[in-house]
Amino acid sequence: MPPERTALAALTTVMPPYDGADEQVDWDAMRRAWGVGFPSDYIAFMSTYGGGGIDDVLGILTPEASTQPPDGPGFGSMSGETAIMRQTWQFEGGPDKVDANSDSVLAWGVSCGADILGWLTTDDNPDKWPVIVWERHGWPHWRIYDCGMAEFLRRLFTKGFEECPLSVVSLWGEPSPHFIHWREEQRRRESGIDPYTGEPDPYFGMEFD
Repeated sequence: MPPERTALAALTTVMPPYDGADEQVDWDAMRRAWGVGFPSDYIAFMSTYGGGGIDDVLGILTPEASTQPPDGPGFGSMSGETAIMRQTWQFEGGPDKVDANSDSVLAWGVSCGADILGWLTTDDNPDKWPVIVWERHGWPHWRIYDCGMAEFLRRLFTKGFEECPLSVVSLWGEPSPHFIHWREEQRRRESGIDPYTGEPDPYFGMEFD
């Protein structure tokens, strides 16, 4: 079994893709837009799970063929979170002992604690990109993990690092994390159901000033 499939298979034993969906990504368009290919495990993740949320704590970003952030802060989009990650690098500097510039990061996830997860794209082979995390409440803020995205998630859920790599610890050692595709999450919210608990949303239909 190819390494990317091995990593994904190991992840699915911890987080079954019951509420996932094939994202149907045009990867050639993605390559043209970003100027790089994408890691095989991320491509496999998108065909198995797609973009979405994990326990309303960690968002896995949907691939976009536009590298331009949307109007506004750009939270929750690959282009927007990548722009924030790069701006943060420019403002405070990148990780120690890394000889690269801010264009060398590309975001794939964001936590409810405002951590941004991405890749350090300095290698010509995307399958060799390590995961890089800007941990909002950690010090130093930048951490690099020598593994791919799927393996990073598996280790997060199984306490496979020396310490939690995120500011929020809800998923650290979580034995049964629940992934929900963004379309299914949207459908449940529009139905007045909390997507992650299955209970009625007490705030559904309310308007706030």
